[in-house]
Amino acid sequence: MEKSVFVLLIGDSEGKPVDLYQKLQESDASLTARAAGFKVEVRWATNLDQYGVLRKRLAAGALDAAVVEPASVSTANLLLGQLKGRTGLVLLNVWDPGFEEPIARWGGGHPVATISQPQLQIGEIQGRQVSEAMPQKAQALVITGPMRSSAARERLAGLRSALRDDIVVQTAEAGQWTEADGILAFNSWYGSSSGGEPIQAIVGHSDDLAVGAHSAAIAVANAAQAAMFRSARLFGVGAVPGYGREMVDKGVLSASVAVRPNAGQAIAMLKQFWADGRPLPARSASEAVPYPASSVQARGARP
Repeated sequence: MEKSVFVLLIGDSEGKPVDLYQKLQESDASLTARAAGFKVEVRWATNLDQYGVLRKRLAAGALDAAVVEPASVSTANLLLGQLKGRTGLVLLNVWDPGFEEPIARWGGGHPVATISQPQLQIGEIQGRQVSEAMPQKAQALVITGPMRSSAARERLAGLRSALRDDIVVQTAEAGQWTEADGILAFNSWYGSSSGGEPIQAIVGHSDDLAVGAHSAAIAVANAAQAAMFRSARLFGVGAVPGYGREMVDKGVLSASVAVRPNAGQAIAMLKQFWADGRPLPARSASEAVPYPASSVQARGARP
């Protein structure tokens, strides 16, 4: 019998993907599902809507498994509590130690697992990129992802652990992972800061956040500070073809961290379970590498 898999990814209030990475997740899942002979549906929803969208889909008809990238740990916990034993579930890019018990007690003969980008490693790679590019006693403004997500918390921890001790870090939290959120995060930080600190690097938890924050930074009214921000190096995460990768190639970003989509890997894990019935690993990781590969010696400042 053909397996039915519902893929729910992070979207905006209009049900569209928040960034190109989410589009890559869609194509990754769709290609892998078709190759496996599964029926797949893909939707996007905000953190507040994700459970409601999935609940409606469950009410609409039989579902063998859901692959979900929750926008927060709280949404992941809700899914683990409400779907236990009802269907298969693979959570993407989220982790909390509290997941271990519901996963161990999942039951119902259904598969359950998590697979995440190696968030700490991503932060560590970014920390090394910044450390090797920055002068002594530099200051970096880090635009984090939403701290309700485990990804943002782990990336920041990894970054801090790999940065040189003399680099001073200031942080600004974004509400989401987009350019627009990078703009808002920078403006909030700038409005509450003294404005006197020399910033040599703007470091985004995503390429979009870095680019958005920089566009806001060079638009400040103070001409001297705008010039300072214009010369700051930019670092991001994603290196998605069609956006971040080209930003690095053009020198807009000094360096990035390439992260593979993993929705297809989740589909492959489900295929494995349905083939042999062996339990899936509670926690596994996909791959991340610096972009470019030689990006420690991170490349040039913005023109």
